Amino acid sequence: MGKTMEAYQPLNAITFRTAALDILKATGEPMHYTEIARVAIKSGYWRQQDEEFIKQHMYQAIKSDIRKKRFGSVFEEVAPGTYQVNKVIVKD
Repeated sequence: MGKTMEAYQPLNAITFRTAALDILKATGEPMHYTEIARVAIKSGYWRQQDEEFIKQHMYQAIKSDIRKKRFGSVFEEVAPGTYQVNKVIVKD
């Protein structure tokens, strides 16, 4: 079990939610969750061989935050699968 779980842990122990928020804040523009995942991999958050896993969990993390917090979420869906920082909540 240790080896399997180890394969899917972020390289620097960051959550999918935090990585997505950091990337969206840095770009300042709406992005599709697959692009957020690609940038996260390119930035060294996760390994390239885990790309499909990363995409799936990135989407789940963002949608879960929106579903649980609704208008209090740090994310805002602007098109199907495309998100931006909710500027009402995140004041950076």
